[in-house]
Amino acid sequence: MNEKSILKAQNLTKNYGSQVGCLGVDLEVYPSEILGLVGESGSGKTTVLNLLSGRLKPDCGSVLYSMACGDQIDIHAISEAKRRAISRSELGFVHQNPVNGLNLNVSAGANIAERLLSGGERSYHRARAKAIKWLEKVEISASRLDEKPENYSGGMRQRLQIAKNLVTEPKLVFLDEPTGGLDVSVQARLLDLLRRLQADLGLSAILVTHDLGVARLLSQRLMVMKDGRIIESGLTDRVLDDPQQPYTQLLVSSTLEV
Repeated sequence: MNEKSILKAQNLTKNYGSQVGCLGVDLEVYPSEILGLVGESGSGKTTVLNLLSGRLKPDCGSVLYSMACGDQIDIHAISEAKRRAISRSELGFVHQNPVNGLNLNVSAGANIAERLLSGGERSYHRARAKAIKWLEKVEISASRLDEKPENYSGGMRQRLQIAKNLVTEPKLVFLDEPTGGLDVSVQARLLDLLRRLQADLGLSAILVTHDLGVARLLSQRLMVMKDGRIIESGLTDRVLDDPQQPYTQLLVSSTLEV
């Protein structure tokens, strides 16, 4: 691609003692694309996601992010305060378990407004209006704005977490198994929502999933990980329809057999 990337990782490496988390990972994410990272449990994909988002520090390597103002920064070379500020405004992180991304003790509206207020919004009325707007965008009735998410179903909690992340219109969102643990019918509804939001907003994202069906539906490009390394990459349909590596062939064939 000739377009300038939003995020560029070079030689990302992380070890946990003698165990390899990831080794020499290079990747780029471009505007309005979803990049998928797939592989079995322990392949390193979640480690990479945490390194890219700044939640985990690499042993070596860099993560260069192009900010909305045009400046390029190394996520791991800035202060913790600046990294938190960017994470609250320009970046989003959707956890597999929405409990990890929500405060269950305050209302749904307060969950969304908290991100706005921490990003500099000073008007309660504007924050509340945006919260209502985003609840409706993720197909939650505005009448449930003042309910606590502890009263929501799992699928509704995940949609609320998505609204909370997108309310600041981030440039890049990290999706960590966003449909994991949900019933098939709830997964389908959430996938439809994510596809629509991506199209409407021109959303850029990095998607970690073990589900190749989810990867095919959401991602334009795909990287396959094994033992902490990227072993195959390319356009999603090409990788899944014509896998070149034996490991990728095994992943695809095991999915077809289910």
